[in-house]
Amino acid sequence: MKTQHQILIIKTGYILTLASTLLFSFNDAARGFEEGYNEAGKPGMESIMDGLLLLLICFLTLRVLIYLYRFINSVQDGNVFSEENTRRLSRMGFYCTTIPFLLFAFNAITYLHQSRDNAIQISDIIKHVDFEIWLLIFGLTLLTIAFVFKKGIELKQESELTIKNLFINADNYQFRCNACP
Repeated sequence: MKTQHQILIIKTGYILTLASTLLFSFNDAARGFEEGYNEAGKPGMESIMDGLLLLLICFLTLRVLIYLYRFINSVQDGNVFSEENTRRLSRMGFYCTTIPFLLFAFNAITYLHQSRDNAIQISDIIKHVDFEIWLLIFGLTLLTIAFVFKKGIELKQESELTIKNLFINADNYQFRCNACP
């Protein structure tokens, strides 16, 4: 199967996965919106922090999805090892590394808010609040791949410069030999 067809299948699967995820999670999103709307009348720093963290998490997640789609498009166009793809991979890696900590903070605030126990220890939060380790590993993997891409681009530029210098030296040598009697 040609690479272009494989990339088209990946892109189609990516879009179908996003669409099905949005459709199947719509009820949860509606319930969460309703809960947030009902709690919006309650003033407090917790509500503001919840809202800001949730907005930041959604923004970073959306950026990862957009960068991933653009990355797939550029690979489909044949621009695999480019500076732009290296930046995309680095940003996706940074965002995917940041999101688990933001999710942990959001869930910890929610846990504290729901427990209403003043004697909660940090160990209780760690025990009862999930940390998305796979997203962290994915982010670190993306950062590693971005580094490999960057190093590959540097090696490519270095080899092109070496080849260019070889041609220049060969032309100079030929010029000197033709000038000799």
